[in-house]
Amino acid sequence: MEYTAYLHASQKHLNTCLSLLDAIKLLNSKNKTESLIIVSPGYDAVLHNAYYLSGYTLECIINYSIFKHYKFKSSSVRTVEHNFSEKCGLTYGPETKTKDGRQSYPFYISKHQFSRNIQILTKAFPNSLIPFVDNSVKVDADLLSFFRNWDVEMRYHDVNQSYNNIRLTIDNVSRFVELTQKIFNGLMKIVG
Repeated sequence: MEYTAYLHASQKHLNTCLSLLDAIKLLNSKNKTESLIIVSPGYDAVLHNAYYLSGYTLECIINYSIFKHYKFKSSSVRTVEHNFSEKCGLTYGPETKTKDGRQSYPFYISKHQFSRNIQILTKAFPNSLIPFVDNSVKVDADLLSFFRNWDVEMRYHDVNQSYNNIRLTIDNVSRFVELTQKIFNGLMKIVG
């Protein structure tokens, strides 16, 4: 897979999240009482999936931004490109060693740890005014918790699961998707 596929995947996931939330809001506005959509058995699943896909949106745009900013040249993200990895500390998997064979690089993409890998962008763009990239931008506790608690295993979670005692609601999922869109747009302005 070429690193540019991360950009396309990120945009696709973001558009899906926005469409899901628009559909919920449209149905709610047509029903005035919110009774039809709220009692629908799929409602919690839609919120869960919007949250889950928001995490993938973030993972993909973060990976793309790192690869683009640090000028990854290989055709596959699985290729060990030591000059790239030495500049930013990122490689595909934890088993990759440095040129001298002694230690692994500190960041890798195979475990889907975007909330950790974003530190690479924090160092590269410290004054960007992008949430989670620029440490001066404050994010409310619920959204910070969603950001830190997302993991790839969410695809197996029950749709009614709470995250750090925060249940998924149309309000907080909408705010997380908006935050995701802000991060996406901010990184695209910087790295293109």
